[in-house]
Amino acid sequence: MAKKKKEQDQDDMHELILFREPTAQEIKKFESVSLEYIDQEDKINLVCKSEPFGGNYLYSLVISNKSVDPITEIKIRVRMPRFLKLCRSTPPTITIETIDFEEDEEETQVKIEFEVLKGKGQKQINLYFCPLSLDKKGEIRSSVTFLNNVDFVRAIDTDAITIQFDPFKVERKILPSTEVRKFLEKPGIKKAIKSIGIGIEKFFDETYYFDQITRIIQDQNFQQIIIDDDNKIVWFFGTELVSGNDVLVIGQIFAGKIEWLAASQNHPLLISILTSFVNTFKEEMMVLNIINSEDQIYHLECKYCGNILSSFPGRGKSIECKKCNYEQVIWN
Repeated sequence: MAKKKKEQDQDDMHELILFREPTAQEIKKFESVSLEYIDQEDKINLVCKSEPFGGNYLYSLVISNKSVDPITEIKIRVRMPRFLKLCRSTPPTITIETIDFEEDEEETQVKIEFEVLKGKGQKQINLYFCPLSLDKKGEIRSSVTFLNNVDFVRAIDTDAITIQFDPFKVERKILPSTEVRKFLEKPGIKKAIKSIGIGIEKFFDETYYFDQITRIIQDQNFQQIIIDDDNKIVWFFGTELVSGNDVLVIGQIFAGKIEWLAASQNHPLLISILTSFVNTFKEEMMVLNIINSEDQIYHLECKYCGNILSSFPGRGKSIECKKCNYEQVIWN
């Protein structure tokens, strides 16, 4: 009975986090604008936008053919700074190739190709970028080439979208434990998760890693408000001084995963904070010789829909996403 009660208490504790809803959601389609042009090439549009999505950035492209004739041999190129890494894309049927420029250490390129876009049709492509480093500034820009209805090559360029990660500074702030749920349910609160696994054969010492992630949060000057050593969950709170936004941060060890969860009204701030936690963890694991390479750290997001996976499987073992049922191997 004591064991059953402990398991129930653990379930109740994890339910308090309120982060168990899927992190991926259906992307809202761009609203089409009715335009009238004389030439087909003036009826081909490429629209791009970028916005925070969970712990990453979503870059969406919509190519629209408002003419009655198809266009063919469509090639889209997206150039982005190297501090962004393409972690997944939708739809998965699109052919995507990542190209590094040897002469350019600042940028890399993603190439997307498909054969035809029918008349009065449109196609949306979503690219999800994971930040690799902070205190950076760069631009994402896109272009498309295609053959029109008389087999002439035409090209469209888009305006650049600036991506910048500003430094953040946190001041400790006390939040009573009874107010945690109320804070998470405030209007406008955004939530983000970074969930990682360590690809090593050594015994996974939950206590050791829990101490590590707790200290990493403390080092950013957050105020500890609740800790549950038995269930390996800790809550922190603070105010970001530049924006004035309050931030709730949770660190936990759960199902073989190392996780940081954060909530605030400032979504870009969450991405910066969580990226900082992950990068610091990688660096310290390297210094301590726990891992030999950053490639041994795996981000536990479904490759298909982006939902956080339920556990970190062992080497060579597959896991099924509970949202989209896509089966995948994280650690080869």
